[in-house]
Amino acid sequence: MEREKLNRFHIALMVFNTQSGAVLFTLPRLTAHDFGTNGWLMILPMFVLVTLNIMLISAVYRMGRGQSIFDILSASLPRFLLIPLYVLLWGLFSMIGCLVIKQYALIYQMLIFPATSDLILKIFVDVLVVLYITKGIYTMSKANVIFSLLLLLQIPLIVLFVHEFDLSRFTPFWLKEGADMYEGLNNLYGAFLGYELCLFLFPYAEKNKKWLKYIHLGNGITMFVYLLVSIMAYGFFGHHALVHSSFPILDMYAYLRFPFIERIQNFLFSLFLFSIVQTAGMYYWAGQEALAQVFPQIPWKVIVFVSMVATILVGMIPKTLIVVESWSSYFTFVQIGVAFGLPLLLIVLLLMQRRLKKHA
Repeated sequence: MEREKLNRFHIALMVFNTQSGAVLFTLPRLTAHDFGTNGWLMILPMFVLVTLNIMLISAVYRMGRGQSIFDILSASLPRFLLIPLYVLLWGLFSMIGCLVIKQYALIYQMLIFPATSDLILKIFVDVLVVLYITKGIYTMSKANVIFSLLLLLQIPLIVLFVHEFDLSRFTPFWLKEGADMYEGLNNLYGAFLGYELCLFLFPYAEKNKKWLKYIHLGNGITMFVYLLVSIMAYGFFGHHALVHSSFPILDMYAYLRFPFIERIQNFLFSLFLFSIVQTAGMYYWAGQEALAQVFPQIPWKVIVFVSMVATILVGMIPKTLIVVESWSSYFTFVQIGVAFGLPLLLIVLLLMQRRLKKHA
């Protein structure tokens, strides 16, 4: 019986929700701090760069005619080289998933449950992520539709801030007073990462090229949300206020007043738990896909559980949000290398395979 294929639109929403997350609450501050005045403009060149990277992934799919990346790698490289590569991918993706959850748990502790251990909050989210992943990629893609809608339905709240929006707060200067351009490029590109996991979706997607366009659609939705949120934050606070605001979007939410709910920012931040579950879930799922190539005899659900336990132990080391963000910055740098390097490696191997077939 033919296996179910992922819906194209579901893939677009998976890309969007995997890219988005807690970074949305700090993005205006990051652009203001690292790039300076009107730093939100840097979102546009980052989007173009990500688009080029997605085109590399699309080229791998077309050249490989839908083959799994593991089939491409095993057809050209010996196993003693592949095992370290798969373990590296497993460790990288699992740790990114762990840090995504850890960051959310620390922020949640800071805002809502200061007397509760961040480890307890993290383990609570870990359990949700494990339950989510073990349903399989097809169920994950369907559940993510609801998760994404819960986030996208918050966009109309932007209208409530329009009366406080002032164009004069943007200043006429461009990219002045930035602290660290290189660190900013790393952090901003990291805000778009997550699309590279589409490399692992090749066997699960439709056997045509149309679904590749929906990766661009998901990335486009992310860019639109990032731009909208950043522009509104710059017009609401101004550059200097953004630099000194840890979570500008939450501070904006704090200005909202509803007669039926207090501290609306806590409620809206809690909704982002669904985005965290999707983001971390996709990274842990991709990690187990890689490690399953090393231990094919072990059930994949066992690999997910082992991955979660291993990263929980490592996740106990960083105690503060600053340390977690520092770790994330280093892992982001490696992740960017994988996002570009892995598709390029696959393209080179496919070209070599074609050449060998011609001479055979």
